[in-house]
Amino acid sequence: MPAAQAHFHFFDALLFSVDPKAITTRLLDYVMDNGHIRWIGTHFLDGGDWRPILAPVSKSYSHAEIVELCKYRRNFQEGPRYKRYAERIAKGETVHRNRIALDTADKLDGYFEYYLALISDIEKNGIVPHSDLGLRGQTGRRHRWTRTFWQDFAERDIGVAIDADGRLVRHTNGKHRMAVALALGLPRIPVEIRMVHARWLQRQSETLGLSPKDALLATLEDARANGWPAT
Repeated sequence: MPAAQAHFHFFDALLFSVDPKAITTRLLDYVMDNGHIRWIGTHFLDGGDWRPILAPVSKSYSHAEIVELCKYRRNFQEGPRYKRYAERIAKGETVHRNRIALDTADKLDGYFEYYLALISDIEKNGIVPHSDLGLRGQTGRRHRWTRTFWQDFAERDIGVAIDADGRLVRHTNGKHRMAVALALGLPRIPVEIRMVHARWLQRQSETLGLSPKDALLATLEDARANGWPAT
């Protein structure tokens, strides 16, 4: 089933809240498939071996940038990661972040200020479900050049996948919001199921005595009431 079809079929049934500390790994966004680079967000159901494309959430560039911003705030120019980017730009290099080319000090500052605004908004309001935001985002109109219109248009709630053992892993959308949630120690955040491992779904269907679709919906309904199950 294509991921877009699942989104429109299930819609809000795929949404629930979770303790962000329970999500410690992430799926890489791209994989090599028969010699071609493929984005892994295409399908909702997958039966492959995810182990080669799992990585710690804490090791992503986005996570490191947000943690640094939460530490330095308005003094972000003193952060080691900012300084490394600034040194590269001073040498005539271009730093590519979030599909944006940063080739001047002003653009670099704007990039960090954009996510500083995101941190401030989340610190004040928490992470707001995307259905409550529309295209406004959580950063207002400042430094909008750091994201394209199409990125805002395609933005959704923080994406997660259910792996073969029933654990949640971060998947596709929301890497910066997830990083902010972890850095600020938020107790709960809204997430959306974006992919499900077939082995887990088959096992859950057999355990509950329900069709795969009904087993998924029943599990998510229970998660909204009692938290995500360990298995």
